[in-house]
Amino acid sequence: MGCCRAAPALRSACTAAVAICLLPVIVSLLLIWLPPLSFAVAVVRFHRRRRRMMTTKRGGCCFRGGDEWSPPESEPEGHRVALLHKYLEEQMELVEADAGDAMAAVLAGNPWAA
Repeated sequence: MGCCRAAPALRSACTAAVAICLLPVIVSLLLIWLPPLSFAVAVVRFHRRRRRMMTTKRGGCCFRGGDEWSPPESEPEGHRVALLHKYLEEQMELVEADAGDAMAAVLAGNPWAA
């Protein structure tokens, strides 16, 4: 009867010994494959972001920058967008002028300013 009870204990002891022996191998394989997997994930994310940026450029974004901006005539609210853009440009000019006047007033009031 003792023999039947010893078999499961022996089996679990052998399984534990094999797991302990394989642990360094498994950890080393994980550490070897971690950098290439991280690089692959980074490449996939870069390609997705680049593809998304390319589709938004083709789709026609209104934030193109530069002075050659013109509203699309095909849009029903193109006129409203153009007016908003002109208004914002004028406001920026006013802010720049006010900032220059304020800086001149500060420098004029400062006796150490050269």
